[in-house]
Amino acid sequence: MRIDVEDLRKSFGDFAALNGVSLVVEPGELLALLGPSGSGKTTLLRAIAGLSTPDEGRIRFQGVDATFLSLRERRVGFVFQQYALFRHKTVFENIAFGLRVRPRAERPREREIARRVRRLLELVQLEGLEKRFPSQLSGGQRQRVALARALAIEPTVLLLDEPFGALDAKVRKDLRRWLREIHRETGLTTIFVTHDQEEALELADRVVIMRGGGIEQIGTPGEIYDEPATPFVCEFLGNVTRFDTVVSGGEAQVLGGVLPVAEGEEVPDGPAVAYVRSHEIEIVGRDQQAGVPATVGAIRPFGASVSVELIVEGRAEPIEAEIPRELFEVGEIRAGQAVRVRATAARIFRRD
Repeated sequence: MRIDVEDLRKSFGDFAALNGVSLVVEPGELLALLGPSGSGKTTLLRAIAGLSTPDEGRIRFQGVDATFLSLRERRVGFVFQQYALFRHKTVFENIAFGLRVRPRAERPREREIARRVRRLLELVQLEGLEKRFPSQLSGGQRQRVALARALAIEPTVLLLDEPFGALDAKVRKDLRRWLREIHRETGLTTIFVTHDQEEALELADRVVIMRGGGIEQIGTPGEIYDEPATPFVCEFLGNVTRFDTVVSGGEAQVLGGVLPVAEGEEVPDGPAVAYVRSHEIEIVGRDQQAGVPATVGAIRPFGASVSVELIVEGRAEPIEAEIPRELFEVGEIRAGQAVRVRATAARIFRRD
């Protein structure tokens, strides 16, 4: 199912939740809407679902105007962050609910309902739990029931509003992998809202970065991360440090290094800002000429890398570098050590 969103606008009083949003969701695509609170991502999702009517603009499903159709008429499956399960119904009855409330002429026979529910229980890996109530399930299991209920009506589109937001980190990671497998098996056009950058980059075919009711950038996870279109996207994705600089002849001095403006970018000579990610900051010996002087502050080892706080001469705020664990373990980096640091790469934008 292809979805076309055309110049969508939605206001709540004086607040513009959507300000001329346009995008195309390709058939079978897994699309993430990513952005901070108040960026418009949930409002956009609810408008696509038919749970909210836009003030202006059009929404088309496979070329057909669906702007004023209800969620049921659009045959959309919607999964809420808080599950919205019926506490007094069993897992089986929760999943079967959307089928049982259909008009009599459209309602499947009981045998068909049971067959669909059993198939979905296998799909979401909850076989044997059909007689339990939501209170007897873990958070991850309840979210799987909510997804199975959305899939029971055989939707043309699946929409998820921060589906893993209420779960702990370990369960979230497991469910991400599982959702990707579900998407691969069903082939449904799927849109999910999240404020978790890692979640969006890991799961989605494409990511829509939203800000202030508009779209800041659309692209694959690789494009969004490696080629951020604006300073906002750069700051929003990953751990970055901002440096004021000056562009001259397509180059700028950034943290002891002369770095080029990205190929294809038009940054005129003059004041600019550069963003350097923590793994793009190199620590070298104090006796070397490269880089700028700094002192090692706090060291926080975690996973395969180590986070190192650096107090750079002439800079009020410390910066953070990420180094391989091997350098830390052999004792080459220690708190209080005098070093030199330099940027190995940067994303450079004109300073407005």
